[in-house]
Amino acid sequence: MALALVAGITAPAFAALPASAAPGGPAATSTAAPAATPASPESRHTAAEARASRQAAASGTRAEVVSYRSEYDTVFANPDGTFTMESAAVPVRVRQSGRLVPVDERLERTASGTVEPRATTVGLAFSGGGDTPLVTITRNGRSMTVDWPGTLPRPELDGDTATYAEVLPGVDLRLKASVGGFQQLLVVKSAEAARNPALEKVTFGLSASGVSVSADEGGNLRAIDPAGQEVFTAPTPTMWDSSGIPTGQPPAAQPRALRSAQAPSSGAALAGELGDLPATPAEDVFEPREGASEKPMPISVGDGSLSLTPDARLMAAEDTVYPVYIDPTVSGARLNWTSVAKSYPTTSYWNHSSKVARVGYESDTGGTWRSMFTMDSKKLHGKQIIDSTFRIRNTHSWSCTNKVVELWRVGAISSATTWSKQPSWVSKAASVNDSKGWGSGCPAGNLEFKIKALAEQAAKDKWANVVLGLRASESDTLAWKKFDASTAVFSTDYNTVPSTPGSLATSPATECAKEPSTTIGNTDIQLSAKVTDGDGGSVTARFKVWQTGTSTVLFEKTQAVTSGNVARLTVPKSTLVNGRQHSWQVRAEDGRTTSAWTSVCRFVVDQSVLSTPPDIVSPQFPDGSDGKPEVTGTARTEGSFTLSRGKASGVASYEYWTEWAPTVKTAKPAAVDGSVTVRLTPPSAGPARVFARSLSPGGNRSAIQAYLFYVNSPELKDKPGDLNGDGSADMYALETGGTLRMYAGNGTGTVSTFRRASGTSLAGASITHRGDWTGDGYEDLVAAVGAKGSRQIQIFPNNGYGYACTSYGEEVEDAVCDDERRVLGVYDEANDHFSNADQILAIGDVDGATDLDGNGVIDEWDLQSHPDLLVKEGNLLWLYFGHPSGYLDEYAEPVLVGTGGWGNYDLIAPGDRTGDGRVDLMARNRTTGELRLYAGTDAAGGGLGHGPSSTVVGTGWTPAHRPLITAAPDANGDGKTDIWSTGGDAKLYFYSNVQGTGTEVGTGGWAVFSALS
Repeated sequence: MALALVAGITAPAFAALPASAAPGGPAATSTAAPAATPASPESRHTAAEARASRQAAASGTRAEVVSYRSEYDTVFANPDGTFTMESAAVPVRVRQSGRLVPVDERLERTASGTVEPRATTVGLAFSGGGDTPLVTITRNGRSMTVDWPGTLPRPELDGDTATYAEVLPGVDLRLKASVGGFQQLLVVKSAEAARNPALEKVTFGLSASGVSVSADEGGNLRAIDPAGQEVFTAPTPTMWDSSGIPTGQPPAAQPRALRSAQAPSSGAALAGELGDLPATPAEDVFEPREGASEKPMPISVGDGSLSLTPDARLMAAEDTVYPVYIDPTVSGARLNWTSVAKSYPTTSYWNHSSKVARVGYESDTGGTWRSMFTMDSKKLHGKQIIDSTFRIRNTHSWSCTNKVVELWRVGAISSATTWSKQPSWVSKAASVNDSKGWGSGCPAGNLEFKIKALAEQAAKDKWANVVLGLRASESDTLAWKKFDASTAVFSTDYNTVPSTPGSLATSPATECAKEPSTTIGNTDIQLSAKVTDGDGGSVTARFKVWQTGTSTVLFEKTQAVTSGNVARLTVPKSTLVNGRQHSWQVRAEDGRTTSAWTSVCRFVVDQSVLSTPPDIVSPQFPDGSDGKPEVTGTARTEGSFTLSRGKASGVASYEYWTEWAPTVKTAKPAAVDGSVTVRLTPPSAGPARVFARSLSPGGNRSAIQAYLFYVNSPELKDKPGDLNGDGSADMYALETGGTLRMYAGNGTGTVSTFRRASGTSLAGASITHRGDWTGDGYEDLVAAVGAKGSRQIQIFPNNGYGYACTSYGEEVEDAVCDDERRVLGVYDEANDHFSNADQILAIGDVDGATDLDGNGVIDEWDLQSHPDLLVKEGNLLWLYFGHPSGYLDEYAEPVLVGTGGWGNYDLIAPGDRTGDGRVDLMARNRTTGELRLYAGTDAAGGGLGHGPSSTVVGTGWTPAHRPLITAAPDANGDGKTDIWSTGGDAKLYFYSNVQGTGTEVGTGGWAVFSALS
């Protein structure tokens, strides 16, 4: 038999974070702090779910909710009104040039001469031949290069694999691309070639930018960034020969396997019991055969080198069957899987590029395996779980005899997970008694594990992910199995529980919780409430009325409306008990489950009192009693509202007020019983109400009329920096004592007299504003509040005029808030770098919108533009990509863009200072007084925080001279970035285009402030 030796050497696959450099100093490290709990997702998803539900109901087949599409997740609307989330363990899509595209590992030659895969989560560039680097892997600017010590031939390409023939006499080199890394094999094709001294120790060139590489005691490679976080890992290099069972071939075809198997003693008997022998598929040379001779290899990382020492005995042994493979691998995937092997107790198989997950025991080598998967569960939070399944393709079994494989809930896994460092196996979730992938009697196919109870726990307890472990009998070889990790899917059918209704109101108007209760007269009463279901579509409001102090329900009816609208029902006056107090409440229903009942509202009935409220009409904002009209006005647009006497007579005047402006005003018609028109400007989108009552000449008041109407969002978002919609940049100023002020810009660099901007003390907070964080078209205040070590990132929604709202119904000088404070958080507590934040900066949208459906157009179903956030944590600078869900690691993990010296810098958001369409950063060196510009270069945050490429745009900005500074994208209409700054003389100065000595625009008293934004 001719022998061929293939030595496979796989260099690490590097999924690097963005390159970052100190603004002027060395790198520093940091630790993470616990995460906060964010607000719920915004209404864009609700609309998308409603549309998909309509499509599914009409077609009878499920329809995808495109807005939920991600690298790992796909959500479908089902014809019955439920939804199905399918979350994969391995990415199925990648982000590429603002689009979400399917993973494509196929290699192709590029114009620059390199060989690259079409779509992977990391950048891979294989050599096109010659004296070029063997492979360079990049991610967001950080890179790792592995070099072959010699000239490379032009590679032959086959799908995801490039082969470089005869790199040494009788030796080929192969590179294989995967979604998050690569594998590398040296193929030594003969025993003679194996005796080449160059194979006694194989040394590759190794260079890195932004990461440092080291090997642990077990031979596992770790590459960490300056913050101490793992960027990529590689398992202990292993070499194996070509003995054993070829990939995909059944044990019955191999004598050694038959001798070991706990099965009938003859191959014929085994085949008869288990089915026809399968055809042997093409063998994957990057995966060892079952029963192959395997040996771990020592690995060392030197200055600019990576060295592997093949096992000399295996290379020279008489019973070695060539080829032999060596296969470390690394991935940059955010959600991960791994296997552990009893024979290699200190070896990590974290995100192995082969995507082969093994379980059970095989007797040829005594190999015993378990496999574990981290599955995303965050979209299940608060859902009603209908069914849930973990499925994975069983590609190979020891036989067709059904054998049990178990699925467990396990503890967290990481690159440090090995056989000797396994997570806890918490509880068994499910088991399947089946076998697939041996022969035609049991072809490869999915095994499905029912895990509804586990999914319910994840939804109830709001787990960010579920970690699942597969294992089988570790003494019975017939239970041994292989799975394709790339097919692992956590599939859950769910229904969203409707939200508890809000905006409870009556007509005639009453105050819900007022004591004593509001009295209504001899009239019917209309009850209304806004009902919302996260799944969109139709939702039913159930109203209930009873006499207070009794259990007898006087009125109970339902009204179905489209989610997000106001449901209204009229209670006949004949139903009510004269002279008594009545209670009422409402809940939302979707046909499967219900919300909680609302708090109880009350009113008193006195039918001796006439109820003659005025009528209200508006051409710009039509009546919304029956739902939102097709055409209505927009926020900040003035509308006319005409008040008339209705059924009353002798009306001398009217009193009116609104939800957003609760101060009661009086309007007098030209004549008794005449009408009067008032002009009102609703500040924000959504349902709104105008209230009015008529007055007799003697001052007697009628019942209150509540006019419901709807307001559309502004057609255009406010320009950057504008807080009140007048087109000019404005400024927040925070007093040391915690009082927030808003100074409206006048369009010339000067500012108006301040207005109170929050009813909440923000003492000690870092404040910033840039971009719309709540989806209403207005710039919002973002603040890092609390003591260092436990800080939260909170959003205070702008009410449209610069007031930073804390809660619904919060009364301010001339408005009422219709939104509330929200908390931003992270799913993975390792991504929390803001608990210890020194400063935060809303910088604008770094990455831009994402085309989720790939149609080349950003529409309402895609991921819209959303502001991003910089966090300064000690000497480190982090970039977070904002997301409507409120989770700062929903879109991507935070990027370390600055790695040293940042504790001495103050951050400023200039917008696009360079005019290239990218968001830029400015920072003030507190020691030197230099003002530096860090030009953004890409959608991943490149250039932000990169000291070597920064430029000085100003000097003399020391804290003694200019204590506080903030940038305005354009405060005087010249299209250039400007700066407001306090002076050492306690005055406010304006710098047009960041130039000159500054113009005094505030005469004194500015020393009381701790921050400007």
